Amino acid sequence: MRFNKSLAVAGALGLAVLTASPALAEPAPEPAGTPAAPASTAPVETPSPEAPKTPAPKPETPKTETPKTGTPKTPAPKAPAEKASPKPAPSETASEKEVEQKGTISLSATTAKPGDIVTVTVTSTREAITAITSRGFSPSSWNVPGERKEYRFQVRVSDALGEHAVDAHFADRSNARAVLTVVAAEDEAVKPAFGFDTQEVAPGGRVKVQVSGDMRAGEVIVSSDLLGHPRTLPLQESAAKGTGTAFLTVDVASDAKPGRYPIRADFGRFGTVSSSIEVVAGKPPVKPVPVTGLDLKLEPNRVIAGQSYFAGVTTTNVKAGTPVTITDPGGKKYTAKVDGWGTARVKLTSPKGAKPGAYTVKAALPSGQSRSAKLTVLKRHPQTSLALILDPGKVYAGGKFDAIVATEKGEKTTATITDPNGKKFTVKVGTSGVAVKRFHVASSTKAGDYWFQARLADGTKAWAKLTVKPRYKASDYTLTPRGGAATGGGHSESTGFAGVALGGLLLAGGAGSALFARRRAGEAA
Repeated sequence: MRFNKSLAVAGALGLAVLTASPALAEPAPEPAGTPAAPASTAPVETPSPEAPKTPAPKPETPKTETPKTGTPKTPAPKAPAEKASPKPAPSETASEKEVEQKGTISLSATTAKPGDIVTVTVTSTREAITAITSRGFSPSSWNVPGERKEYRFQVRVSDALGEHAVDAHFADRSNARAVLTVVAAEDEAVKPAFGFDTQEVAPGGRVKVQVSGDMRAGEVIVSSDLLGHPRTLPLQESAAKGTGTAFLTVDVASDAKPGRYPIRADFGRFGTVSSSIEVVAGKPPVKPVPVTGLDLKLEPNRVIAGQSYFAGVTTTNVKAGTPVTITDPGGKKYTAKVDGWGTARVKLTSPKGAKPGAYTVKAALPSGQSRSAKLTVLKRHPQTSLALILDPGKVYAGGKFDAIVATEKGEKTTATITDPNGKKFTVKVGTSGVAVKRFHVASSTKAGDYWFQARLADGTKAWAKLTVKPRYKASDYTLTPRGGAATGGGHSESTGFAGVALGGLLLAGGAGSALFARRRAGEAA
């Protein structure tokens, strides 16, 4: 009975607390270890088991209306939701599948220059290959014989620049395509070269350096232990086309150790060149020597296949007699010696089978310094040919010779003959296609080779060389005492020719004799 009363009291107290604190989210739990409410110490009558008394009714607690904002019941924790399994992707239908390729075409190179060789490979999965076409090829169309499903061939790239479609055609009129880009051929790079005022120097001395190479590089990087750190120098355009030059002064430290110091110039993709400077102990500084120069010109520089032309070399500060090597476009080498004026000249001929286009001629000195010039071979067009013949081609100083102009087509025209001094003489060409001019070589003329030029009104040119031999005996021509050969004076006896002085070297007379006139006995060697 006592236990039941205690429970009734505790329940009433809990209901009162919940009603009085509606703002609490949850009822505060009783702290652990809180003692239970003490039981009543008053004596209690023990009921008889035969007639148990009914417990007194619980006092009624006034009902209090719980506001809507009362404490919500704590929701029971929900079981974790099962993850939805991914839905299987819908199967592809036949209409969504890629259409099978009927063939492919591939190129060994997608970028090429005119004249390059490209390998083309075509493969078909169904139909036979019928043809391959492209404006980038020469020829532009290739027919495939038979029922072939694989075909490979090599073809030359045409001169048409730009992007060109390469199409492989199949028997069902479908095709496969590739793209070929044709780019212009790049001119050959100018060979890099060094020039020094001296390559031997004492500690504390100075070396002036010239480096030349391809102008397209824009700059050159020069490095050497004598410089301490690499130097980047801008290139300046020189007289030779496409060649850039830079100058540098190397100051050798006073405590530099004797030995050979490499020096290198880097033009990037246009090449490199290496040389060296030697530091010699106790050697006084060498007096600077002017840097050598080399230039190459072609005359004419535009020819047709089979036509001759001249490679003229001009040098600066090069000793007379120094050999210069000239290499033609075919790789054949010719050697000429520099004369007292620093020049050399070689006659070259374009091969008869040469194709139209640009070619390179090179000239090089023994030091390794070189220059190149561009030769253009043009398509052959019908034109009047011209020949200049000197008869005889070799004479002694004081002798005479005939300059004969001959044209292939017999018609009246005029021709201009230019002597080695640049003086011009005009002759009339008759219907026979021949004109002759008599020249007299002054007795004071030095032995050597002299070049004459003939030119027609349409611009056609021809050259011929006259060789003057040292005079060992007097000629049959009688000279008057006036002036004398030592002064470049003197003149021939009256022979019907009017003498004209040419810079003290040659004398030109009036109209010449007949074609290939016979020389006088006194002119014979």
